Amino acid sequence: MKGITKTVAFAAAVIGTGLFAHLFSHEHGLVLHQAATASRARMIGWFGLCLLSTVALGLLCAYEVSKFFGNRAERWILEGGASTGPAPEMQEAERVRASGEPLDAIRMLREYLQTNPYELRAMARIAEIYRYDLKNDLAAALEYEDLLKHKLPDDQWAWSALHLAKLYGRLNELEKSVALLERLDAKYGHTIAGRRAKKALEQVKNPGSAQGDNEDEEES
Repeated sequence: MKGITKTVAFAAAVIGTGLFAHLFSHEHGLVLHQAATASRARMIGWFGLCLLSTVALGLLCAYEVSKFFGNRAERWILEGGASTGPAPEMQEAERVRASGEPLDAIRMLREYLQTNPYELRAMARIAEIYRYDLKNDLAAALEYEDLLKHKLPDDQWAWSALHLAKLYGRLNELEKSVALLERLDAKYGHTIAGRRAKKALEQVKNPGSAQGDNEDEEES
């Protein structure tokens, strides 16, 4: 639930709760004083509507609270929790990669992912090894596709998507590349990667204006 829809839902729930509570209170007073215009059925009706509005408001609040803490928990997981650096397993995999054994490094990272499925940094590193060390664009693209299925902070998602869009271009899948660049421009334009996607789209539409390829430029 986003934007105007969420605002309208909350406003309706709050106003409804207040209004029906007031009407119930007023009718309850009339019933207690046995006024001629009093109606017990109407009083019960206002009470029911007030209860429904209160429940709806409570559900909306519970949803937002759970979403807030869920996002914070997921961000904590994605960023490695309280850890101050890469896990020892990832450091060892990096050492093996640097020694000229990228396939062994990938194997180690996959083993690490089996016991730490939320350590998405390892998944991103596998994609990078396929792309830069093994020059296997297809395997790298498949890894990035899996990575983007997870919920990531906007900056991380945008960078991964930008790399994937460029890989699609290398694989002659122009439609996929353009679609992903357009999504980045539309939904992640506030990120650096989103702004670069906009420039990439301009270059696709106007090839003669290309100023060079920054595809190997990484997130700082």
